[in-house]
Amino acid sequence: MQSVDRAFAILGAVAVIPAGVSEVARRTGLAVSTCARLLSTLEWLGAVARVDPGPVYRIGRTMHDLAASLDPTSGLVTRVRPHLEALVAEVGETAGIAVADGARHVLYLDQVESGQDVTLQDWTGHRLPLHVVSSGLVLLADRTAAAVRDYCAPGLDRFTEHTTTRATTLRTRLAAARTDGFAWTVEEFAAGISSVAAPVVEDGVVVAALHVHGPSYRLRPSNRKAVRALLATVRRFARA
Repeated sequence: MQSVDRAFAILGAVAVIPAGVSEVARRTGLAVSTCARLLSTLEWLGAVARVDPGPVYRIGRTMHDLAASLDPTSGLVTRVRPHLEALVAEVGETAGIAVADGARHVLYLDQVESGQDVTLQDWTGHRLPLHVVSSGLVLLADRTAAAVRDYCAPGLDRFTEHTTTRATTLRTRLAAARTDGFAWTVEEFAAGISSVAAPVVEDGVVVAALHVHGPSYRLRPSNRKAVRALLATVRRFARA
């Protein structure tokens, strides 16, 4: 019983933000040796996955598959993966899917890596403010004017010098995202990272966002091929 309790504590510790053994021990209050032993077993079971560098651990495929049987949102991962793989093959950059997590955050559900020598870290399981990433912008753009005002009311946190921190500017960008059907962010969450996202619409409601992201020196708003491929993928996925 104690081992089961500790294993679930470790799963909870890495569910939102991936962490290494020492950080997992800090979050759970368990000994480092205990965490290392249980993480090894959980990795063997597929409940966690090791991500380099570090290494750090995140929730594994087994947990995603179990969650999909209860949470329809988690089932998106299984259905969208072939579409993401095709998108990556076409544009040569990493692609992923994200959903809104509460009123203020976007949650990255899954991503497919490109074959480039220089890639970005795996953001699966991370939660970020809606206004700093492209997926968050297209999800926020689907909300009412009142909901957007509520989002802006506490202030917009700045992550880089390029982060949008003025409510009027954010509203303008959201209007453009509604008109264009996609949104770009360039080094607004972290220096050197750009991304473009488009909403997945089901029965008139935005249920998720697909995105392409990569190093800013390769992926820029002038890349029309990435936008065309992303929009085509969203349409195919929505039909499927």
